Parts: sequence; structure tokens; C-alpha cells
Amino acid sequence: MIDRAEIEVKSGDGGRGAVSFRHEKFVPFGGPDGGDGGDGGNIIVAADEAVTSLRAFRRKRYYKAARGRDGAGQKKHGKNGADLVLSVPLGTVVSAPAGDGLIADLDRPGQPVVVAKGGRGGKGNAHFATPTNQAPEIAQPGEAGEELALTLELKLIADVGLIGYPNAGKSTLLAAVSAARPKVASYPFTTREPVLGLVEVGTKSFVLAEIPGLVKDAHLGKGLGHDFLRHIERTRLLIHLVDGSSESPAADMAQVNTELILFNPALGGKPQLVAVNKIDLPQVEARRAEIAASFSAVGTDVFFVSAASGQGLPGLMAKTMDLLQSILQVEAGGIKVPEKVFRPRPRPYRRQK
Repeated sequence: MIDRAEIEVKSGDGGRGAVSFRHEKFVPFGGPDGGDGGDGGNIIVAADEAVTSLRAFRRKRYYKAARGRDGAGQKKHGKNGADLVLSVPLGTVVSAPAGDGLIADLDRPGQPVVVAKGGRGGKGNAHFATPTNQAPEIAQPGEAGEELALTLELKLIADVGLIGYPNAGKSTLLAAVSAARPKVASYPFTTREPVLGLVEVGTKSFVLAEIPGLVKDAHLGKGLGHDFLRHIERTRLLIHLVDGSSESPAADMAQVNTELILFNPALGGKPQLVAVNKIDLPQVEARRAEIAASFSAVGTDVFFVSAASGQGLPGLMAKTMDLLQSILQVEAGGIKVPEKVFRPRPRPYRRQK
């Protein structure tokens, strides 16, 4: 997936107004009859559900709309230039780094935004006739179209984000609860791009996005860094998967949450469900009470699951659906019964010298 692209766009120039005079038989006083030029075409960026990546914008970076046609005699108006529509995936954020920043967040199918308005066509000399100048030989040139650089960023639209350290078992879990088939291997950063899966719980369903592994200093761009942290911003809820075979699962959770908060403090306000993976391993099962106590000490309730065997996953998905429904009710203005939800708090961050 190519989820970021930088392009340049230019809307169409307006057509020139015409300088023309009537030359008709039996018309003694012809007068000016120059028509106006057509307007230049706009550059429009629109969300299209059929487009899945920004890859095309890496191959071609410059886009230009058609110019307006020039005016003509007999007050003929020049044809307007055709608009150029750039189709982008749903969830694309359009911004102008050198201008006012954010232009649009295209999160609805078919949602369009005019990013560069075409130049206005010039007026023909028919507009400039006066009692003292009945034969003007002047007309307006068309206005130049707008030209600017744009940044396109794709942020996945998913209900739930699956986060955690590399090799925590996120790909295995996603494959176990959905029809998604991410690459699964035993080395870090196996997943190179976010993967979506549809999870069905009873008669309801939600979209789960696996966010590639986060590491220390990811907010500074280390590892996969900014490339995928941005995808977490759209999710309503996070499932934080922790490797139960790690030396300190609770510390791993705290480190990942610190990276989220340092990247965007608003991420600290997202509700999280914490799941300790690999409970099928004897060494993890033997430490179950110890691990539970370490999370309890920081006020976090955890689920013990095995992505490989499926143990505990139905309960985790059911809880995820319940919490997601509560969040959706709040967004729709409904009433939610208060419940205890883990919300990570920022902790002092000290960079190693």
C-alpha cells in the first residue's frame, strides 16, 4: 500500500476575450461583438470506494486541467475547460504544506473538494463599448489557473485498531478472527502495511485493522514510525496485544502507549482492551498470576488469549463489540452505561543519550 503521495496541480487558465466587430450586409452600424473566454477547468479531488491506494500518484505527479477556449465574434462565448477529477481512496487527507495546511478529510464516499479553481475567462470587447468609445479594441486576457503542491495521506477507516510490539501475534490473531490472510512469520516487521479484516460477532460485525509493530522512538520515525501511526487516529477503539512470553508484558504495554501519546496526545484518550497473547505456551501459563498482578498494579484488566489456538478470542471479540456499540451510541447522541475502560496516561519520557 502506498499511503502517502506528493503531487502538483494546476487548474485551467481562462480563455481570452475576443476583439471583434460586426460585419454584416445592410447593417450600417456594426459595433463590437467580441465574446467572452471560457472559464478554466477546476482540479477536484474526490473519494472513490473503488480506489484502494495512492500508488498511481507516485507514477504521475503533475496534473493540469483544461484551459477555457477563447471567445469569438458574434458574442460567442468560449467553451469552459473540463474539470479534472482525481479519484483517491476513502479516508484520504488532502493538505497543502506550503499554504493553509489541511484542505479536506475525505471520509465519505463520493465526497469531492475543489483544490484549485480554474481561472475566469476574459471579457470580450462587447463589454467595453461606451458612448465615447463605440469601437473598443480591447479585451481581457483570461485569468491564470491556480497552481499548488498537495500532500495526499491515506488514513485507514477502521472501527478497531490492533496494536502492539512486533511479533506479539497481531497477524495471527487477525487471521484467526477474520477472513484476512496477513503474512505470518517469526521475525519482526513481517507486516509491512496495515491489513484490514471483517470480524463477525453474532449478527453484527466490525472492521479490525492490524497496525504494524511499534517500537521505541516510533513517534520520531524509527521502525515503521509515522508511516503507520497515523492509521490509529481514525479508529474508535484499540486492542492492545501484548506478548505473554516477554520479560515484562506490562512494561511493553506502557512503552507502546508512550509512543502513541508522544505521536499524538489525543491517542491517549482512546479506549483500549488489553490482551496477553500466547497463553497456550506452558511458560506463559505458569506466569499467569504474576502477569495479571503486574497489570492490576497499574489499574489494567487484561484478557488472556492464544491467537494460535483460539483460546479466549471469542470473549475478547464479544467484549470489543460491546464496547464499540457503546462508543457508537455516544457518537449518535445516545445514552451509555458507564463502564471501566483502560485509558493510558502519558509518563515522563527520557531519551537515552
